[in-house]
Amino acid sequence: MAGAPRRRRSPIIDVAVVALGGYLLYWMFGDVRYFLQGSEPRDLGDAAAFVEKGLAEDLDDSYVVLRGTPDVQHAARLRIEPKGGGSGRTIGYLRIIEGGGSLFAAIPRTTEAAPQQFEGVFEGRIRRLADSPNFVAIQQHFDGERIVEERDATPAALLDALGKRQGDALTVVDTAGESITLGTKATVTLVVEQPDVQIQLGRSSFDSQASAEAAVAALGFPYYAPPEQTSTRFYSFYVRLPAGERESAQAKLSVAAVIPEGAKPADPSVGAVILPWITSYPVPASDITVEDGKFSFVPGDNAKPGFDLQDGKLVPRPLQAGRLVLAPGDVKAVRLERPVVVDPQGYVIDVGVRPRDRWLEVAMWCLVLLVVGWNVASLVAGWRARRA
Repeated sequence: MAGAPRRRRSPIIDVAVVALGGYLLYWMFGDVRYFLQGSEPRDLGDAAAFVEKGLAEDLDDSYVVLRGTPDVQHAARLRIEPKGGGSGRTIGYLRIIEGGGSLFAAIPRTTEAAPQQFEGVFEGRIRRLADSPNFVAIQQHFDGERIVEERDATPAALLDALGKRQGDALTVVDTAGESITLGTKATVTLVVEQPDVQIQLGRSSFDSQASAEAAVAALGFPYYAPPEQTSTRFYSFYVRLPAGERESAQAKLSVAAVIPEGAKPADPSVGAVILPWITSYPVPASDITVEDGKFSFVPGDNAKPGFDLQDGKLVPRPLQAGRLVLAPGDVKAVRLERPVVVDPQGYVIDVGVRPRDRWLEVAMWCLVLLVVGWNVASLVAGWRARRA
């Protein structure tokens, strides 16, 4: 049967090869793009300044260098075993502190032991966290660590931030001059050094609450006696006692106290002690507001609002529509706490991965491109043959 035409293979095969090859070309294109980056990394500078400018810029598959502080305490270790067998490799994941939950570094390990020192310079390939093949493992580890970022701020800085707030987010400048944005899960703690002191009188030294209160009243200063004395070892009172009078008051109370024979010096049920009274009010960042230049918030169930002086007596400070109002001058310190949550739109830097290292992937990409091109040409030739 000389001259019989050679049967052409089904075009369905060509279409399947083109579809599969197209997917591979798309999936591997990041390596090609990275290979074309050049030999000099893009300097992103300091991590704090980089994050402050925002992470909206598309840096996927860029060759970069970034300086920041590694969080060695919460480092993760991931063992990767090849599917086809052979020796695996270990990758350590570090959070870059200035980035909160938005910046990480993947560092290959040559030993199982975790290194404790890093230079703080991360150079390599940067990718979106969500695009990392190990994103789920990264998220599970670092979210599971329940990391909390803590900062200190001044009352004036918090007051200024509240005046400029739009929406639920609150951006505060801390005492180091750096900005921190607090979301709905963040906490602002106001620390107040109350003008009153707390006096504790041991139950073994005072035979009744009445005798203990009489000793406090004899000091001659306004006081408040809680109706419920919850401690089984001492009675508590709050006294508006000037700082210059505290030494004299301590001496008077010590004279009034009966010291049982054989009593231990550190026993709180014996003697009298005067303590400064400092209260802390942790408040969700989204709940604290400013009213007439003062802080306003709903205190916790067990929080003591402090006392006001009325008619020579201390009375519990009333809430205003269920909210406690504090003047900035009454606040001694402000503490900011933000839980660190892995941000899928953040970045991870594969440290030590340089563009020239991707040559094998580029060669494979070119081979796939050649196969796809050959099958596209085959489809075109078949289509023309049928038209003819």
